[in-house]
Amino acid sequence: MNQKQGILVVSFGTSYREAFEKNIVSVEREIQNAYPSACVRRAFTSRMIIKKLAARDQFHVDTVSEALEGFLNDGCTELLVQPTHIINGNENDSMLETLCAYRSRFTNIRVGAPLLSGKEDCQQVIDALTGHYDGLGSQNALVFMGHGTTHHADFAYPALDYMCKASGHANIHIATVEGYPTLEEVKASLRIQKPKQVILAPLMLVAGDHAANDMAGDNDDSWKSQLEHEGFSVSC
Repeated sequence: MNQKQGILVVSFGTSYREAFEKNIVSVEREIQNAYPSACVRRAFTSRMIIKKLAARDQFHVDTVSEALEGFLNDGCTELLVQPTHIINGNENDSMLETLCAYRSRFTNIRVGAPLLSGKEDCQQVIDALTGHYDGLGSQNALVFMGHGTTHHADFAYPALDYMCKASGHANIHIATVEGYPTLEEVKASLRIQKPKQVILAPLMLVAGDHAANDMAGDNDDSWKSQLEHEGFSVSC
């Protein structure tokens, strides 16, 4: 890629600095390494997180429109936009809306898809996850926490769950914090399976507040606590 071409990496964002470095910066670094001559910029879609980082850490992160203006000021005319979003939900829609307003100001804008955008994507994710947890064992259960949404793209989560089981992984479950399936559906399956141990893991780019508190927290309504109250041995 020449100097007039840019890559914008768009994430929801996080206020957890360790997670930011491990989960967002690492992706951006891999993209930069793959395209060493490209101008790579970062943008967050969460204005709340952008404001929190600015107030707490005096750390500025561009909105999508600010990053686009930066590319234009640098003379970039060819733009590739890659979201790190898991699904084609509200955040991705918001990003696309902003990009549409800039179409006439760039020679070309190409946009990559979120992680779960089709059947092939789901299968690749299943292969990656089962490869990482290849020592799970048939007596244990693995429960992934997705974010979930009221957006129609929430159907990616039950599709992923169905494909896990259709691929022979009956002890892997997908649940969401704010969508479907919920933890209640998973509890019903676990009561039947009676696993020796339940392993909880986030199905998110960033291991931030949801992973630390809603999933692994010591509060009574965390997933860990709820499953322990059901009598399961749980690790996160």
